[in-house]
Amino acid sequence: MFRSIMIFLMFLICTFIGFFLGENYKRRSIHLKEFQKALLLLNNEIIYANTPLPDALLEVSKKVSEPVSDIFSDMALALENGYTGSIYESFENAYEKIKEKINLTSDDNKIISDFFKTLGSSGVTGQDKIFKLTLDNIDINYKEARKFEKENIKLYRTLGLSIGAMLAIFFI
Repeated sequence: MFRSIMIFLMFLICTFIGFFLGENYKRRSIHLKEFQKALLLLNNEIIYANTPLPDALLEVSKKVSEPVSDIFSDMALALENGYTGSIYESFENAYEKIKEKINLTSDDNKIISDFFKTLGSSGVTGQDKIFKLTLDNIDINYKEARKFEKENIKLYRTLGLSIGAMLAIFFI
């Protein structure tokens, strides 16, 4: 009886690990889509509504989901209270706080951090071009993430299930 329960638990654990590894690909595409939405909203707030940056970051944080909203709200708080000297520094500090919650590659992080390095360094037309370039790059990475998601979610789920079944059969 105990042996059967242990075999069943091993099967469930392997299946769960397969589902968990597959979900990492899904979370990356979700987080990239949220960043894309956030940057589009930030573009509208800054370029068209002429909202000051801390207020614009706070408004964007209210309209996107976690963990992306946490980054924008922390940045707004840091800029408003003068905790950091630059926008990029506030982004780095906010990103470090939630690094474990967000699932982005180093390429995704580089695109977003490069954007925050250049935010506020040019006029309205230059800033609009920077927004468009960043949104295009994030869109390319989002499409790549969706492709990997479609390929790998089913693979990891099936692999976890198969390894679990193989181990259960082996121990029977």
